Amino acid sequence: MNMSDASKLCQTHNGSFNAIYMRGSRNGEERRIQNERREFSLRTLLKCTVSPRRFTGRRREDRRFPKLDCFESALGFLAVGLVILSIIDATFTLKLISLGGEEVNPFMLWMMNQSISAFVATKMLLTAVPAIVLVATANHTFFGIVRARSILAALVGLYIGLIVYEIGLLSIAMG
Repeated sequence: MNMSDASKLCQTHNGSFNAIYMRGSRNGEERRIQNERREFSLRTLLKCTVSPRRFTGRRREDRRFPKLDCFESALGFLAVGLVILSIIDATFTLKLISLGGEEVNPFMLWMMNQSISAFVATKMLLTAVPAIVLVATANHTFFGIVRARSILAALVGLYIGLIVYEIGLLSIAMG
């Protein structure tokens, strides 16, 4: 098989072969016909945190909301901030309960009745996992309306509001 053939086979990263059909024209038209081969997974997220490569999208469809190997540091700060606010919320919730308050979330009340460790672990898990997913999908839009990064920022804002509310309750209960 030589380069003048109408098609050639190329091996992909998973060992399978895709046919790439080359047209002879170089006037800007698409010269290859194949399925999308880029993949995005949690492995991608792990690899990009260790050795990021791209800061901007290379392909036309990636330039509006690109899938990148490197995530903005602001997203990391938001995710870490969300988890820290969740820890503060758990601490304030436990303090308010010790002062006579009640947990209004039935699931978290059930977890608290199992053990305090189960309550805290569940709270951290239910905050950290969505934070990681929102960072990994930061440039994707949900329902064609809102990007994941906006949801992450909104959650941080809501948690700040919750902490302010709990501080108010603590000042009333201790005051």
